[in-house]
Amino acid sequence: MVTTDLIRSSLRLIGAISSSETPASDETMDALEALNLLLSSWGASRFLSKNTQTITHTLTGAASYTIGSGGDINTTNPTEIYTAKYTNGGLDYTLKVIDFVDYEQISVKNISSIPEFIALKPDYPLSTIYLYPTATGGTLTINAVTPKTDLDTDTNLSNTYPPEWIRALKYNLAVEIAPEYGVTVSTEIAALARESKDIVMRSMVTIPSANFDPLLGCGNRGGNILGGFY
Repeated sequence: MVTTDLIRSSLRLIGAISSSETPASDETMDALEALNLLLSSWGASRFLSKNTQTITHTLTGAASYTIGSGGDINTTNPTEIYTAKYTNGGLDYTLKVIDFVDYEQISVKNISSIPEFIALKPDYPLSTIYLYPTATGGTLTINAVTPKTDLDTDTNLSNTYPPEWIRALKYNLAVEIAPEYGVTVSTEIAALARESKDIVMRSMVTIPSANFDPLLGCGNRGGNILGGFY
C-alpha cells in the first residue's frame, strides 16, 4: 500500500469521496500534510515512533558528548533517549535516564566512577549527552528516538509499517481530517481509531529482562538515588 491508497481509504471512511472516486490533488496533498503531522505528533512518544536507533560509543572520560551529524557521536540527532547501558569488563550496567534539568541540579559533577545516570540536552544541530558519574573507559549503548522522515504520496508504507500500523493510520487519519470536511466521525470509527492506536502502542512496549549485577552488595551502586549526590 502506498500513501495515496491510505489517504483514499481515510477519505472514504468520512464520506468525503465515494468508493469509485479518486481524491483531487489538493485533497491528497492536504491529507498528506495531516498524515505527516499526525506521525510527527505520535513520534514525540517512543511508544508511537517507528524512528528509533541503537547507538554505541566508546567513552573517553568526558563528562559530556555532543551527538548529531559531525558530533562526538556522529549519528542522527536524537529527540529522546529511552534506554541506556554502560558496559565495561564484560558487565552491563543499566543507566537511569533523567531530564537535563535534574542533571543540572547535581552540585558536584566531576566524579569518575561507573555511570548511573544519563541525560540528553536536545539542541540543533547538535544535542549533548551527559553522564554521571563520568567513566574513563567502557562503552555506552543507547536506544533513542530520532526525527521521522516525511512520507511522500508514493511512499510504499508496507516497506516501513506493519499491518497494525497501517490500520491505525487509516482510522486515525480519518479522525484527524474529518473537521476539514465538516464531518463528525461515527462512534464506530472513533472507537476503531482508539483501539488500533492502542494496539500499536502495546506492540512498541518492550519488557526489559532483569539483569542482576554480581557486584551488587559489594558497593553502593543501585542503592543510591539522584538526590544522594547533591
